[in-house]
Amino acid sequence: MATQVDAARLLTRRAAQMKDAGQRSDMEAGMAKLFASEAARFCAEECLRIHGGYGYSKEYEIERIYRDAPLLLIGEGTSEIKRMVIGKKLLQRHKI
Repeated sequence: MATQVDAARLLTRRAAQMKDAGQRSDMEAGMAKLFASEAARFCAEECLRIHGGYGYSKEYEIERIYRDAPLLLIGEGTSEIKRMVIGKKLLQRHKI
């Protein structure tokens, strides 16, 4: 889980640095959003497994995180749409 969180942060930072430098970062931002949202869902599910039955209790924050994580997958477009946008940008970048 730590590896996925770190990778999501690095992808986000790369996209932000490109944007700050005045470069186009559409594809990089799309990659960061796709990876981070899927990593969040995966990590939430793993945390729920670790907590077992306590993960469903409103006493623990994991219940809210587990409930909210799927919304990240559809909030700015589904993962499939993000993949199509990334693919389109790759084709444009490599002029295929």
